[in-house]
Amino acid sequence: MTEGRQIVHAGLGLVDEGLQRDVALMIEGATIVEVSGRGALVSKHPDVPVLGGDELLLMPGFVNSHDHGRALGTVALGLPDDMLEVWLAGLGSLPRIPPRLAAEYEGWQLIRSGVTSVAHSHNPASLATLFQEIPETLAGYRRAGLRVAMFPPLLDQNTLVYLDEENFIESLPADLRNAARARAGKPGMDLREWLDGLQDLHDRYHDARNYRVHIQASPVGGQWASDSLILGATDWARANNTRVQMHMLESPYQRDYAWRTWGRGFIEQLDRLGALGDWLTLAHMVWSEADDPALLAARNVSVAHNPSSNLRLRSGIAPIAPFNKEGVNVGIGMDGHTLDDDQDYLREMRLAFTLGNQPGAGSVGLSPGDVLKMATRSGAIATFGRDVPLGALRPGWLADLVLLDWRAVRGCALPAHFPADSHIPEFLLRRATRRHVQHVMVHGEWLMRDGHHTRLEENGLHAAMREALECSVSSSPHRLGQHLNRFYAAWEKDRPQAG
Repeated sequence: MTEGRQIVHAGLGLVDEGLQRDVALMIEGATIVEVSGRGALVSKHPDVPVLGGDELLLMPGFVNSHDHGRALGTVALGLPDDMLEVWLAGLGSLPRIPPRLAAEYEGWQLIRSGVTSVAHSHNPASLATLFQEIPETLAGYRRAGLRVAMFPPLLDQNTLVYLDEENFIESLPADLRNAARARAGKPGMDLREWLDGLQDLHDRYHDARNYRVHIQASPVGGQWASDSLILGATDWARANNTRVQMHMLESPYQRDYAWRTWGRGFIEQLDRLGALGDWLTLAHMVWSEADDPALLAARNVSVAHNPSSNLRLRSGIAPIAPFNKEGVNVGIGMDGHTLDDDQDYLREMRLAFTLGNQPGAGSVGLSPGDVLKMATRSGAIATFGRDVPLGALRPGWLADLVLLDWRAVRGCALPAHFPADSHIPEFLLRRATRRHVQHVMVHGEWLMRDGHHTRLEENGLHAAMREALECSVSSSPHRLGQHLNRFYAAWEKDRPQAG
């Protein structure tokens, strides 16, 4: 037996974006060094241990390209789904889970779903504790074994409603005005302090060689970030050879904001600012303009698609197929808000595939291969950048992989009637869930074997979460929902015309 080397094989494998039978990898440390068939590798390396099986399906580790690491869904924490702007106003009432525990629990859920990397948009208890929470969050993900792109957020405008906050506050009942005015106040951190905090995190944690941790910037969203914040984040990221991720055009009112403010779409406005480039990932992009895909493709901007969250928060269906056709790099994220509230990445892939194929003989569609690429290689690019050696099973690339129980996925489908190889990707997308994930490797280490995390004990993790929730303190729920609905309903009656 050769120390630090292993052969992993499967009856089926997604290798270099194509499906192959009889796939085996020689892994040395954290790196894939050879890709071949099982027999050839075993003959060449007879003393190297062999793991896997003919009834398994081998794939690159999945990449969750946009999430918030809350550990539990907001419904489970007492905040029901609603229109995005109403739902956002209630986030401050959620009970606070210790950051390290939340990341461990989140990491455990993601690993058992086959996710090996996550893009984490941090929601701190307050901006005052932002840079104290993030090291704890990173420690939790490190314990769970995930790679993480961490982007601390900042917003500096429109914290209560988009535009006209003072008139909105004056329209409220007297007993709500003071609380609303406090929510609408300027955040307790300025741009310079935020950039200094980012630089400190980058200097301490950023791993440009092994991609275990990436420190990135997040001016939270276009309507919440001034030009100076967006440009400050962009300049910092480019100077440090890292990335920016922003929420963008998630709801129709965010599109309205752009037209009301500048008389043009958001993406055109960002381009005029000089904020579009290959360093940028935009999450959601539901309410884009017709010419946005071509512009984003020309600027090498990535998009993080969040189909479940977009549906649950009444935002709509993002036009991902036209983005994909135009050549925009698209990853898939779960946003901590999947349809079944279970962080099942394979179900999220299925939803992306289904929603990506809209009615009409002339409509642009997504192929199964498109979706598999979004979940792997394209997701890695959206999360870490184009140079990252992740998202495919290739010699010289990092060893992140997932093995699914193909026999269980196949079920009663008999060989005589089973789909041809070209149909297997669609068969996989229609049937597989996280319960079929058997083994997961990150950076050459097995983090899940036979359905169980190798570092975290499931029952103990559940017990720690229950204890934390029993001890946590929730803020008073907000009472602005009906007033926010009324405010944005007025926008619908006076919607600016695009173009």
